[in-house]
Amino acid sequence: MFNRTKYLVTIIVLAAVSVGVSVTNAIFAYVDWIWIVLIILTGWTILRTRVLAPLQVFGTKFTMLVDYDLEIAEACRLAKEGADNAPTEKVKAIYQMYYGMGLYYAGDYETAIRTFNLIDLRRLEAVYHVLIVAFICYSAFEEGNLEAFRDALERLRGIRSAIGPKYQNFAANYIEILEAIAGLENDPEHYREIMDKHFSRDDGYISTRLIHHYRLALYDRQVGNLADMDRNLAFVIANGKSHHTVKQAEKLFTGSVNVSDFVLPDVAETVPAEEQETPQIGADAPAEEHPKEEEEHKPEGK
Repeated sequence: MFNRTKYLVTIIVLAAVSVGVSVTNAIFAYVDWIWIVLIILTGWTILRTRVLAPLQVFGTKFTMLVDYDLEIAEACRLAKEGADNAPTEKVKAIYQMYYGMGLYYAGDYETAIRTFNLIDLRRLEAVYHVLIVAFICYSAFEEGNLEAFRDALERLRGIRSAIGPKYQNFAANYIEILEAIAGLENDPEHYREIMDKHFSRDDGYISTRLIHHYRLALYDRQVGNLADMDRNLAFVIANGKSHHTVKQAEKLFTGSVNVSDFVLPDVAETVPAEEQETPQIGADAPAEEHPKEEEEHKPEGK
């Protein structure tokens, strides 16, 4: 792994080479300054690639582990390893965000919130702020901490008002989902409409279906349709492995149906997610297409 020690050594070597070339040019006047600039720029480009390429590969790996393979523990392990060995503070913050997401998927909501709150947001672009606070909302809701949920939702509204037009829709979609969750008791039909809008998509990931069935089960419980609630929960329990929705489903399941009747046949293959530098947005994300950075790929999440 290209860790912080290797990063610093590379910086020192590049600086030494740059100074050496400059001195050589000044003494012998054999090299045009344009070549010096090109050599230095080439070196920094190689360094940037060494820093960012592993993160791009990790983003795809993390998504497949969480959304398709449902290997949450391995996703958490890789994210923590990445954060512990990150070459820069910005890369560390991105890995920490992944780690917080992994903890959320694992059902460790309290630790997820604590991890998100430790991230230095000054290192990250606005799109990451939206993701982090949205996942704090999700985690607080699942933990049953409604005060923290409301505070985080209000914070997310504040972030939306402060960011440029580029990420307005991105933030608005998360707010729409979270406001519907907050209003489940008062307007369950609107809640169901929003959950169907964002989570009924067929994107090839089992996690999206787990989220959809789990969210619908909460609707069924609210309207008193316990038979449908159990059917949705049975689907989650039968197919979710260690996904956090399974832990939540097991708390609500009344046993009126046979879980084994809802096991899906093995899926032969899926279309791999494109490689990304920033996190992909998965099952808990809005259904709309997500924004892209000027020089970075589109962001992830649940």
